[in-house]
Amino acid sequence: MPEEPTTPPKSGDDLLSIAQICTDYGVSRQTLHNRRADPKGEFPKGVIEPGSTRPRFRRGDLDAYFGKHPVTPGRRTDLESKGDAQG
Repeated sequence: MPEEPTTPPKSGDDLLSIAQICTDYGVSRQTLHNRRADPKGEFPKGVIEPGSTRPRFRRGDLDAYFGKHPVTPGRRTDLESKGDAQG
């Protein structure tokens, strides 16, 4: 019987792209952009690898950040009629 492929264990030193962060932590690109742009500056700093202009982020730093700042689902406004909107 063939051996099933296994994924390597995730390490805190793994470097993740923006797309991988969105997938692994369940956030949208817009939410991630907003958190990175937050003036408090608590989002982990990215690492720019040689030959690239796009930052990657260490999994361990992201785990710590999302542990302190959990992701919360937003309210869907596309299903509300104009009379239902509050505020």
